[in-house]
Amino acid sequence: MFLLISVLTARAAEYQQLENLAAESADQATLGLRDIGKAREKSPRRWLLRDALADRSPFWRDSSLDLGIRVYDFRRENGNQSIAEAFAAGTELTFRSGKWRDRLSTIVSWHTSFAIDAPDGLGRTGLLAENQSDLSVISRAYLQYDFAKSTSLRLYRQDFNMPYLNRQDSRMIPNTHEAYVLRHPGKRLEWVFGHVTKMKRRDSEDFVPMGEIAGIIGNSAGTSVAGARYTLRDETTLGALVQHTDDVFTTAYSEMSFRRKLSEDWGMQLATQLTNQWSSGDELIGDFNTYTWGLRGKVSFRGFILTGAYTQAGDAEIQKPFGGTPGFTSSMLFDFDRPNENAYRVGLSQNFAVIGRPDFSLIVNYTKGRNAKTAVGGALPDTEEIAITADFRPQEGFLKGLWLRIRYADGDRGSPLADRRDVRVILNYTLAAFGD
Repeated sequence: MFLLISVLTARAAEYQQLENLAAESADQATLGLRDIGKAREKSPRRWLLRDALADRSPFWRDSSLDLGIRVYDFRRENGNQSIAEAFAAGTELTFRSGKWRDRLSTIVSWHTSFAIDAPDGLGRTGLLAENQSDLSVISRAYLQYDFAKSTSLRLYRQDFNMPYLNRQDSRMIPNTHEAYVLRHPGKRLEWVFGHVTKMKRRDSEDFVPMGEIAGIIGNSAGTSVAGARYTLRDETTLGALVQHTDDVFTTAYSEMSFRRKLSEDWGMQLATQLTNQWSSGDELIGDFNTYTWGLRGKVSFRGFILTGAYTQAGDAEIQKPFGGTPGFTSSMLFDFDRPNENAYRVGLSQNFAVIGRPDFSLIVNYTKGRNAKTAVGGALPDTEEIAITADFRPQEGFLKGLWLRIRYADGDRGSPLADRRDVRVILNYTLAAFGD
């Protein structure tokens, strides 16, 4: 949904929104700051009700209705010979109103996911409920009141794009939350402050209190959020975010990013990140204090992007029940943030616009983690993962709005029983019934 602090990058493959993974030049790379409610690329408008709404009040006249269709085939082979498999289709129907008296507006989204072929006993793919049953949920339903040009209050069911609190939109239906948030998405200084009471996981229809999502059955605690980002004139960004769940834990995240266009062909981006997390209050999930930090660099040349990243984890595992991790080395299968783990990544991506085919892009990442330990200090095997993503996204013509994505990942955790392999094929299409 909006936000802000995705300053706070989040290029982790399981955290990234499906709509934010195409290759891009390093000097133009964004850190995820955007309103996800308006993020999906639209197909040519259908204008079915344009004339009927032309004389209505701005609330109706400026409204829109968008239909997103997603078809997803997922297969995971685990080293212990088990398989998770499902083929599903679903929709996202979203109504966005205009503004009543230039202040009040609303968004309502209905998500579905239906099994096409989902064998019994092969669940836990994240596409459907755990027992391979269908999903249908009003995932977003919020009122927004604009106090001024760039300050607003957003109430009730909404989605976020923040580190550790986000959509994690890599299956059929994203995570969404019930929250009450004041935000200021300014051009230079951006900030957010609010309280999140409940969360709906991406494979569930139920909104559950944040304390229970964190692992304490029956706990009704919520999560308070505060953060800010400042952009300097030379495109350097500084951001910080704090999330606190009473008697459970507190997470503090900060990031700095610098990007520059060096010439018509060359660009570069440098970024650093730091996460600190500690148990708080009654420490209901245990007493711990840990961290992760990372460095990442990107260099682009005529559509090619070479990426290098390094991360180091502390002596306890980072808790991340509210969404995906923003770690620079987090990948499709593994997050590479086990206790004491240090990891590096080398990646190459290419958008084929330079040869006249901007519809196609390819991303290849190799990540290796070493020196991880168990909670009691025992050594864990090194981990390796190779992940490949190929995209086809027509930029014009009758296929505009269609997006075909094919993903493959192979993970080695030092033991045949711990290895994992994924194949994912995702087809998205978005069209508009009416609106701008």
